[in-house]
Amino acid sequence: MTRGLRVAVVVNPAAGGDEDRMVSALEAVGTAEVRAVRTTAPGDARDIAYKLAGAAEPPDLIVSVGGDGTVCEVATGLFRAGEAGAGEAPPLLVAPGGTGNSVYRGLWNDEPWETVAARALRGGASSRTIDLARIEQNDHVVVLGSGSGLFAATLLAARNRPEKGRDLLMAAALAAMEDHEPYPGRVTVDGRVLHEGGVVETIVGGFRYRGGLLNLVPSSLVDDGLLDVTVVTSAVDMHAFAQAAVEGDVHDVPGILWGRGERIGIADTSGQALLFEHDGEVMPRRTSSYDIRVVPSALTVLAAADASPWFREG
Repeated sequence: MTRGLRVAVVVNPAAGGDEDRMVSALEAVGTAEVRAVRTTAPGDARDIAYKLAGAAEPPDLIVSVGGDGTVCEVATGLFRAGEAGAGEAPPLLVAPGGTGNSVYRGLWNDEPWETVAARALRGGASSRTIDLARIEQNDHVVVLGSGSGLFAATLLAARNRPEKGRDLLMAAALAAMEDHEPYPGRVTVDGRVLHEGGVVETIVGGFRYRGGLLNLVPSSLVDDGLLDVTVVTSAVDMHAFAQAAVEGDVHDVPGILWGRGERIGIADTSGQALLFEHDGEVMPRRTSSYDIRVVPSALTVLAAADASPWFREG
């Protein structure tokens, strides 16, 4: 008898999504043995994924049910298992179980989850290898991307607001813009200075979207072995920037700078600790600079089978 697909689902109940619906959609496909493991504390998803990938009989597929932070934890566990010699990790399927779900959008273009679950478990998805990144100062693994300044302030502003989902992040962004001040910064790409002066925010990708709606690194590809960076300088009209992030191309806005390379450096030249985030998680303010280096072809994921503009090749 041919055994069914073995699927392990890493569920973060605190992520704010409907995790029961996510798991039920996988079970309803009827082609797989689905086992859900729920996290209870930060770091659990990373540890669970690490153990699953290093097991004597790892699952055929690992599903992350949570937000972009949960995706990062699961991806970190899979990546660390590979570093430890566990062999090729199972592919990762990302479910939209969080607030912004930007990684999900970058892989599935916001297709309904029930459709995605059926495609993934019936062989209708494409297995693709994407890049990750590492932050040199703390060795964190980055999936979605990272940012300094205003976007990190937005995540802080979102913590005590009543809105839900992507509406929450949009409302928090508007609130953070009201009193956010640029910082004196320097941004380098492969050691070359891209900008030195006032910085409102930087966005490094990775994936193009933040908050699921804001297209902030519009030329970024997830499998080209490079990182894109968008720099919003203090010369930018923020109304024009906000409009372009939703409806147009932010690179057309005067005062926006763009770069691409293997290593992105971001620093506060005054020596103040930098307000910085990655994958939707704000870092403790302990250092005035961060260096992000790409890790090419580091993670296997399931994505839409049709060609996507986010990938180098169809």
